[in-house]
Amino acid sequence: MKIGVNARLLTKPFTGIGQYTRNLLAELARDDAETQYILVVPEEIPHKLVGEFPKNVEIKILREKKFPSGGMRKTWWEQIQVPEFFMREKVDVAFFTYPSNPWTSDWYRQGPKTAVTVHDCIPWMNKSYRKGILSKLYHSQTRKAVAKADLVLTVSGSSKKDIEKVCKVDAAKIEVVYNDVSPVYKEDPHQAFVTEVLGRYSLKSEKYFLYVGGYDERKNVNHLVEEYLKFAENHKGTPLVLAGGKLFNGKLYKSFDKLNNLGNIVKTGFLGEEELACLYRNSLAFVNLSQHEGFNLTILEAANSGAAMILSNIPVHREVAEDSAMFVGFGGGEVVKAMEQMLNEKKRSEWQRKAEELSKKYSWKKYAHIVKDMLHSL
Repeated sequence: MKIGVNARLLTKPFTGIGQYTRNLLAELARDDAETQYILVVPEEIPHKLVGEFPKNVEIKILREKKFPSGGMRKTWWEQIQVPEFFMREKVDVAFFTYPSNPWTSDWYRQGPKTAVTVHDCIPWMNKSYRKGILSKLYHSQTRKAVAKADLVLTVSGSSKKDIEKVCKVDAAKIEVVYNDVSPVYKEDPHQAFVTEVLGRYSLKSEKYFLYVGGYDERKNVNHLVEEYLKFAENHKGTPLVLAGGKLFNGKLYKSFDKLNNLGNIVKTGFLGEEELACLYRNSLAFVNLSQHEGFNLTILEAANSGAAMILSNIPVHREVAEDSAMFVGFGGGEVVKAMEQMLNEKKRSEWQRKAEELSKKYSWKKYAHIVKDMLHSL
């Protein structure tokens, strides 16, 4: 059997979809050694990533055409170059790890069986992600194409409900397969490396709060900072670390630009997984107040690193974290109170223990086996 994969997000391995593509496909190919996997990317990916895949994986660089517009280059690559390549290679299944499966009906009459992963419906539900005529057209077409696929994978029950409603997909065609994280979060880092990372940002173990993630407005980082500044009025020696950055320029990421010169706040920029694992493992708590998520992989990164967690009380956080995090609302001083409780070593240790128990429930090996059976049954 031959399976072709749009693995574009391997070029951005620090993103949630990048990690999904990297970890799921590596484990999937190991579990399915008799199948040939062809991973298509628009440019070279780090050599380290290439070495993670077994021998039955071929990584094919299919460079974008030279159009003036970045959006046009991406769309042409997704909708023309990749489908034509899959047809030439005569793949049995075409797997798209984000909503980029072909828009045309001819593909589904003549082409291979098609599977697509929809991580969330945020671009279709939040108009802030659809700026300009071309952006609106692109998202409209991707939404309609999801319903044409033979199999739709998603990462949570919350996302499945959204896909049914927004994309008009029959629930029987949608399968929930959860995420897991890279092995680095499951391992104890070397103490010398921990000392170097903490020293780089003038941090002390279990003396700071941590946020890891993006800065688009739904992530609600501005509110996190506002609540932290209230907390810091009485706890000046406990910094807030913001690990990440904005992926693109534009109004959607304007919250990032407001986070300058704000008291005892440390902005690290994008970091590698080894560095993030150190920061999670040595934090007082991981704090995430996002308003809308499809899964929120950082929860499992924190849990696997043994970090206590303070999370916004939204349905998908409840689904993913279960009873292993302290859930807070967006008002009433709940965030400040939760931070103050995490200063209590006994209470913090209990939340850390619960996080470690949660991490044992998620496994790429288990999920890859499920996906393999689904792809082979198409």
